[in-house]
Amino acid sequence: MKHRNLSVWRNIDKPLVLFYVILSIIGYLIMFSSSFKGTEFQDFVWNSNYGKQLIWLLLTSFLGVVILLIDGNLIKNSSYLIYGVIIFLLFIVLLMPPLKGARSWFYFSGFSFQPSELIKLALSLALAKLLSDVGSKFQDFKTKLKAFLLIIIPSILIALQPDPGTMLVFTCFVFVLYREGLSGNFLLVGLFTVLIAIVGIFLKASNSVFYIGETMVSGNLFFGFFLIIGFIFSFLIIRYFVLPRFRKQKIRSLILIGVLGLSISGGINVVYDSVFKDRHRTRFQIMFGIKEDRQGAGYNIYQALSAIGSGEGFGKGFLKGTLSNDKYKHVPEQNTDFIFCVLAEEWGFMGSLIFIILYLSMLVRIIAVAERQRSKFTRIYGYCVSGILFFHFMINVAMVIGLAPVIGIPLPFFSKGGSAILSFGLMIFIMLRLDAERKVVLR
Repeated sequence: MKHRNLSVWRNIDKPLVLFYVILSIIGYLIMFSSSFKGTEFQDFVWNSNYGKQLIWLLLTSFLGVVILLIDGNLIKNSSYLIYGVIIFLLFIVLLMPPLKGARSWFYFSGFSFQPSELIKLALSLALAKLLSDVGSKFQDFKTKLKAFLLIIIPSILIALQPDPGTMLVFTCFVFVLYREGLSGNFLLVGLFTVLIAIVGIFLKASNSVFYIGETMVSGNLFFGFFLIIGFIFSFLIIRYFVLPRFRKQKIRSLILIGVLGLSISGGINVVYDSVFKDRHRTRFQIMFGIKEDRQGAGYNIYQALSAIGSGEGFGKGFLKGTLSNDKYKHVPEQNTDFIFCVLAEEWGFMGSLIFIILYLSMLVRIIAVAERQRSKFTRIYGYCVSGILFFHFMINVAMVIGLAPVIGIPLPFFSKGGSAILSFGLMIFIMLRLDAERKVVLR
């Protein structure tokens, strides 16, 4: 056992450890700065935001060391159990009193725990276990159905909380499935769906109209006609230019895509008018540049942009921010969803660029580590981790700079939240432990 533990420390991936440590330290410094009121160095309070964050970091480090001492097979064989426990917690949390309109947290002794953060880790393990089991072939319908159920069950439970940001994160697993053999047609259909949704929401949010002669037609209705014409044109191409033995399959796919596209285009009208509230509509209008609402739904975005812009090229310096901390409270939620503002104001454009390079380098390293595995389980798990981290990073930064709607997705290793710090940290430590066995584990 002692020899095996020494082997773990010798084979651990040093660059990935370094990336994690650097980003965690920077993240805590930014978190400390976002909570800074001017007296923290004289009176460090453990019950404050920065105090709790440090406790969670220390707890994550302790559990991470324990994970490095555990046999990798135990982690793999416990995947379904971990998934089942977190699913159970997602059921129970729906019985908790709501906070800010959502039932997402357990509370105890001044601390809160959010199981929806840990389900990302649990789902990564369960999906890797399913797809790596002996005899499991992703091409089989049964395996695809199981993978779909593993993803959709927590998605439904999180939608009931509701927590749309976390639910949206699960779309990143499509790329993992693509790496394991999912047809590229699914990605094309997904891209097609996203494009139609974006165009449809833009036309609806802008109240666009088109004129056919003297007849005024709403933008969404015109877009539907445009899609129908496009599908007819595609049918004619298939009819006259595709070989006869392939026509039936192509036409079936075209009909499926056509029904999907028209359903999304028409469904946007219903959802936008009946489901979305005024604040949601306003956020989309602000995102597309259709409307300004500096004192209402767009307040967070405009305050965030002003803080980011004030950092200019090289920033104001650590603890010298005047817009994005608790002392001035210029940016709401500056230590959670909008913590990137603190980094941009204090470290400027160059600091933000270095952060982005560091983060993307860590993601590239995780993928490189995943690709060198002889264990299929570890490879799939590595892709799950990289997908989750990339999605969080991309959406959070885009949200803060106004390129995506505000949906409440934390920035890994930076945003306040013990559950997120624990979840993202354990993802990395489990990856390190599994990779340390790459020379002895064959599957």
